[in-house]
Amino acid sequence: MAASTKIQSIERAALLLRLVAARGPKGARITDLARDAQLTKGTAHRMLAALAAEGLIEQDAATNLYFAGLGLVALGAAATARFDLARSVLPAMHRIAEKSDDTVYFSVRQGNEAVCLQRVEGQFPIKTLTLNVGDRRPLGLGAGSLAMLAFLPDEEVDRVISDAAPELARRAHVTTGEMHAMVQESRRLGYAFNDQRVIAGMCAVGVPIRDQHGTPVAALSVAAVSARMEPGRRASVVSWIEREVVALGQEFGAVLVGQAAPRRAANELRRVAA
Repeated sequence: MAASTKIQSIERAALLLRLVAARGPKGARITDLARDAQLTKGTAHRMLAALAAEGLIEQDAATNLYFAGLGLVALGAAATARFDLARSVLPAMHRIAEKSDDTVYFSVRQGNEAVCLQRVEGQFPIKTLTLNVGDRRPLGLGAGSLAMLAFLPDEEVDRVISDAAPELARRAHVTTGEMHAMVQESRRLGYAFNDQRVIAGMCAVGVPIRDQHGTPVAALSVAAVSARMEPGRRASVVSWIEREVVALGQEFGAVLVGQAAPRRAANELRRVAA
């Protein structure tokens, strides 16, 4: 088997695994899995059988529905022991939520997607619950997701936008040209601003968390009704996030946002207040 064919098989199997996991306790039908993965039922069945043999998924004998398997628990535990990000970031998220009264999200990058690992709700009565823990979005869709995309190298940004173009168009009616413009605007600001791109009347800001090489691997974001994201308050929210990101960088040993972005946010705050 050629190397490209092997890689394609792995990608398809991984997609099936994600699709099964996304269905949660409802279970997934092979017809739906084959359609969503753009596979024939025969190919999907063989791949699902292989995943089941490894304990990564399970098939209910009575309903024939597929569910996430116990093998994923062990893998998840190993990842949690290695990173423990969701728990470590909670104190920072609570501090941001207390200051902003809005909803705070923590997302990590997984390939061309952003995965929500944690959510903390503020006290403001109108909630912006645009993401649940475990939800996935293509990189660029949403403030945290855009924050991770925008600060990747140009070549990687081009590739990710090209790969995600159909889903971005379907879910947010965003063209590749608009997405590139959003990337450039995020770089100019030093943070990502989602201005009602996902849900009308809802805005969000996101700041990337970078690894020791400077590559975005995660993001903290705050979502609120659009009236609470006017420029002055937005700059304040960004500054609160950035302070926590810098502190997290010291804890995780990461490079995070560096110095340019906080200076830009501080300058914007002073400009709006003047």
